[in-house]
Amino acid sequence: MLFPLNPNTPQCRVFEVLNSELLHFLEAAVQANSFNQDLFSQYQHDGQQTISVCWSNKATKEKFEALWLALEPLEQETRRELFELVQNSQDITVYFDDLAAPLPELEDSLFEVFKSLTSHLFTRTKDLSGAKQQADSSIEQHFQEFRRENNNSQLCFLCGTSLLSQDRTNLDDDEQWRADYDHVLCKDKYPIYTAHPGNFIPTCHICNSKAKGAKNVLVGSQEQRRTAFYPLPPSQESCHQYACIEPSFRGLAELHGGDWQDPITSAPITFPTAPADIAAKISVWKEVYQVPSRVEEHVITHFCERVASDLMPQDFNDFCNQLNRHTQQFPLDVKNAEWRFWWYRVYEFLANKDQGYLRDVWSLIEWKQTVTNDGDLLAEFGF
Repeated sequence: MLFPLNPNTPQCRVFEVLNSELLHFLEAAVQANSFNQDLFSQYQHDGQQTISVCWSNKATKEKFEALWLALEPLEQETRRELFELVQNSQDITVYFDDLAAPLPELEDSLFEVFKSLTSHLFTRTKDLSGAKQQADSSIEQHFQEFRRENNNSQLCFLCGTSLLSQDRTNLDDDEQWRADYDHVLCKDKYPIYTAHPGNFIPTCHICNSKAKGAKNVLVGSQEQRRTAFYPLPPSQESCHQYACIEPSFRGLAELHGGDWQDPITSAPITFPTAPADIAAKISVWKEVYQVPSRVEEHVITHFCERVASDLMPQDFNDFCNQLNRHTQQFPLDVKNAEWRFWWYRVYEFLANKDQGYLRDVWSLIEWKQTVTNDGDLLAEFGF
């Protein structure tokens, strides 16, 4: 987790309702003899008792019925054990710090049917008008509440590189676009949490779909348990305060002697002052979301253009002055603007270097600007 969320960040009410309905069903099924609406809850709407969307919607009801058919042959004590397993495993935060806490596991005979049901709740039921009515909210409304509680930021708090979404004027919360919602514990391995309200965080598309996918944050490639960042409140752990970027620059003679595209050879992101327990979680964050490798590639390929647009240096002295100005205080938009935090760390690194080092860097920037300008002239005028 790059930045911590506001402690008042709300969970999604729709998922609270669907998760509660699942628990209600499992408890009611312990002593049930048949599949009927008594297995489902009711709620007040317009002064009337209304049956849950999980019963009134045909497709969702069929998924619950499939789970019932798997439960029906089981003894009451076995059904009760399943209910208690799910009920007693609701606080998922414990698994991110306590390696001795046993992860909840379903019997093979129940895993697939449970996964099918909870996946349907997540992909289909949550968007039904009945689900929104029962929750008096929607996932779109939750995203806007999430954003407002975090200083109206649209930035991905996991990576700090991309926007979550973009709002449009004069539209209600329900009509705005929203970000992807990442399952912190992947739904393919932890189906009891597929619709759990504490298992979702809005993320950028790269973090969710490209980097993380179905990776297991709690278990490594050698099947060993590991600690990891829990990205939602009440946790306030993050790693931005420990991050450093140390770009390595080519020599000007090396650039003149070859056909190099960029003046930077590498820009490793390190966390040298992170405490041991946080460092272990940073390693998992790096593996799962691949943020440092993404940032390093961006810095390498955009260094000169970004310096020119951020600092707008006129000469070497102005370059030094602008570096000092940009690092005197943390940027106000560091949690709002794409890449802002990471470039602040680059400028922070440079601002701590001596004049001789910076003069070499400035020579590279001038060289790159000359090459770029010559390329523009060639493309525009043919010379």
